[in-house]
Amino acid sequence: MRKDEEKLSHEEEGVTPAEEERAEQALPQKESSENEEKYFEEEDGKKKKKRRKDMTPEEKKKRRKRDLIIVGCVFGVIAVFCSIFAIVSYVGYSGNFDYIATIEAVEYESSFTLIDADESDTGYYEFVASSPDDEFRILHLTDIHLGAGPFSAQKDRWALDAVRTVVQRVKADLVIVTGDLGFPVPYAAGTLNNKREIEMFGTLMDELDVYWTVCFGNHDTEIYSLYDREEISDYFTEMNESGEWDKFLYREGEEDIAGLGNDIILVRHPNGENVKITDIQSYDANVENTHLTQAMVMFDSHSYTDGDYFGIAWKYDNIHQDQIDWYAGEMDALKEYNGGSVVKSLLFFHIPLREYGTYWSEYKDNGHQNTENVTYVFGKAGESGEKSFPGVNEDLVFETAADKGGQGIFCGHDHYNTYAIDVKTKNSEGEDVTVRLEYGMSIDYIAYIGIAKEIEQRGGTEIKISPDGSFQSRQRPYQGEDNTVFR
Repeated sequence: MRKDEEKLSHEEEGVTPAEEERAEQALPQKESSENEEKYFEEEDGKKKKKRRKDMTPEEKKKRRKRDLIIVGCVFGVIAVFCSIFAIVSYVGYSGNFDYIATIEAVEYESSFTLIDADESDTGYYEFVASSPDDEFRILHLTDIHLGAGPFSAQKDRWALDAVRTVVQRVKADLVIVTGDLGFPVPYAAGTLNNKREIEMFGTLMDELDVYWTVCFGNHDTEIYSLYDREEISDYFTEMNESGEWDKFLYREGEEDIAGLGNDIILVRHPNGENVKITDIQSYDANVENTHLTQAMVMFDSHSYTDGDYFGIAWKYDNIHQDQIDWYAGEMDALKEYNGGSVVKSLLFFHIPLREYGTYWSEYKDNGHQNTENVTYVFGKAGESGEKSFPGVNEDLVFETAADKGGQGIFCGHDHYNTYAIDVKTKNSEGEDVTVRLEYGMSIDYIAYIGIAKEIEQRGGTEIKISPDGSFQSRQRPYQGEDNTVFR
């Protein structure tokens, strides 16, 4: 009875049962589609951020408050990190200064009197011997590589102790450091402050109470360091002129040539036993009865070049031609001052000459046997492949030294290279001369990965200058047997 009524109703409405069934089946799909559209409309609404210009003043205030809280939290975390970093750095840094304060001065009575550059006949610092037979001793140090940051405190202590040990052992009249006092590289030191390393080393040398000077290395002033080369040179000059480091002999050198710290320190001997020079008065009274014996010439070998601002391509600069011309001119002037006698010279700088690699390769290619031009003296080529890493360009330093009485050239830079070779060459007059090419022993504990565990390359080189101006040298290792002889 009900079915007939329903059928009649559908017929009256003009809808067949089949059509109604299809409509009922489509209804859930329609509802599902509507719900899906509504869902995504709601999601889009959630993702869409209201622009600040569309906000009410109250909403803007809340947004600003939230942003300030976020920024404050970020800066707070940074401040806490920096504070911890600074505390760790200060503890390590100050601790090493406390250690330096305990170091005793070198007990050594030198037979040489220093005449200040402003008071000498030549305008350079002069060490004057007490007698004609006195030998002058130099200690060559290089590549100290102090970090003076939170990452390097322990290794800095080791480096300071190595310097102290070698300086006290050699008891030299003069210490010459051929660059890289510091290593202000963040990953190794944790600091960009390249002045603190220098302050640390200078304070150490002041406690040891020895005369010393320095040439610039490539790491002493990086492009990202807090202080550039001119500022560090100004600091050196200030510490010299103020007398705070009273035995520091650095001078900036000529203003119109490349680099900073190009300078000469002279050795003078009396002509006879009756000449005694112990102060400026006796120097003024007797200087005509003396002669110049040796010139120690310091150069700035500069840093990176050819667009390699960070040194990652190992493109190093060379000593510039105007520096070479300055050296040649000064040696000619000193020869004239010295009554026509050549003043022999030793050259000191950081980055090696190309001749180091050229002549070592000649020795190496001959089965590590002497050749007609190259005589092995001591040490080893410890860098990978027995390489050296000189400036990228040619220069005339070696040739000019051979012409102007240069006997030896001393550098650093390649920490595992410690060799010395005597090279026979000809000067511009066609005469045979011999020039020694010698690497110093490095101190470095942080610049080379794993070098802190190595010992053979660490120490200094002692150079003995005889009254006739000739020289000999020997290595003075920090650890191990110190039984080397002069050669």
